[in-house]
Amino acid sequence: MTIGSISSDSVDAIEKVSPKDKEFIHNDIRDKLAEIGRWLGFNTDIEKKVAAGAIVDTVWEVIIGNMGRVIYAFEVQTSGSIDSLILNLMKVKNNKAVQGIIAVTDQKQIEKIKKEIGDLREFNGELKFWDYTGVLKVHESLQYVNESINNLGLVPSGL
Repeated sequence: MTIGSISSDSVDAIEKVSPKDKEFIHNDIRDKLAEIGRWLGFNTDIEKKVAAGAIVDTVWEVIIGNMGRVIYAFEVQTSGSIDSLILNLMKVKNNKAVQGIIAVTDQKQIEKIKKEIGDLREFNGELKFWDYTGVLKVHESLQYVNESINNLGLVPSGL
């Protein structure tokens, strides 16, 4: 199954591509995360500053009555320093509105990150992980749902 230009069946795809292709994959996953959030009813943004010195790839945000803002911050890791990723996510935690921090990468990187943060009390189980192939599958499924509903013509064109 192919979604965009990335095969959701290719679990090792991130490891086997050039740095230029990794940047494309990174941006493709980042943008798909934003689209998923929009389809779920969140306000979304990419490359957003959420705390001093902390810019994340994708943000899902919603304002809930008198509770205020709720933010879910996603960081896509296709290459680069895991230490930089961890430091950035530690800074993200300084924003009290951030209710979820999610690292999106492949299974091999997830294991590396888990090993690196194992002794860090700052995360205390708060960092969640999402394999990028799961993102691709969710995106494809929600895209199908969205297109199916739109094909019913329930909402007039132009709204």
